[in-house]
Amino acid sequence: MDSSSQGSMQISTTPALLQLDQLLPLLSSGPYSSSTLSLLAALCTELKLVGPKLERSDKDKLDTLQALLTKICQDRDLDLVLRLQVLEVIELRTLGWKSNEGVDNYYKERFTQFEESRRKEQERKEAKAVRSRDAGVKKIRENQSGSKSSDQEQMDEKDKIFVTVNGVKLFISSTSQELSASAKKFLENHFSNQSMALPTSKMKYTRTDLLTLASSTMAKEAPLNWDKLAKTLPTVIQRRSCSSPSPTANQVGGGDSSQSQMSKQKNTALPGNLPIIRNLGM
Repeated sequence: MDSSSQGSMQISTTPALLQLDQLLPLLSSGPYSSSTLSLLAALCTELKLVGPKLERSDKDKLDTLQALLTKICQDRDLDLVLRLQVLEVIELRTLGWKSNEGVDNYYKERFTQFEESRRKEQERKEAKAVRSRDAGVKKIRENQSGSKSSDQEQMDEKDKIFVTVNGVKLFISSTSQELSASAKKFLENHFSNQSMALPTSKMKYTRTDLLTLASSTMAKEAPLNWDKLAKTLPTVIQRRSCSSPSPTANQVGGGDSSQSQMSKQKNTALPGNLPIIRNLGM
């Protein structure tokens, strides 16, 4: 008789038998609860010790159990380590409950591999959970920071001095609040006095075109509505006299003096934008 058989003779079979009687009805049909699977793992450990003794006293119960254990081994939804424990019990009973060094080493290696795989899988899940948690915290902080930044920008914009021109805000920045207020008032008056804006055009003229226009009789005539148009021109190009504060046809690219110069300097002086404005239908 080997050492395992001698040891089984000295150990009571009562705990294993009670577990066996409790498990047989629970294992007859699935799914299995976690407590049932825990009890099955404990029974596998007990059977390795008292299997030979139960074989003589309760062989029928072991036969019923083995049929159920065979089905459990084929259930891929169950834990792999538990299925390996069940398979070891089945193989040990097949060998007459006699230990075999080759079989023992095989299961030891398998258990070690599975435990290592389980440990790595657990570490991977924990690391993933940590990354997910950190990403969630980071997103919350970014949202809070973005919200604060947006609120701060709105508050800062309210404190800034600006002038609205054609729906666009023109901000004024200065170390002097009084100077900023004066600049705002000046710009508001400036843009409010602009009754109309000059039209834009994609029309382009070459130097030859401009010289040809300069020699035309139309270049010597004032455009239509010139009195109104002259007021919209920038002050830097308006010709002002001491006696007349507002530009006239004679003061802005027109008049007798300009016409006499144009006749004397054909093809050498440009006529300004007079024919261009006329051609645009102004």
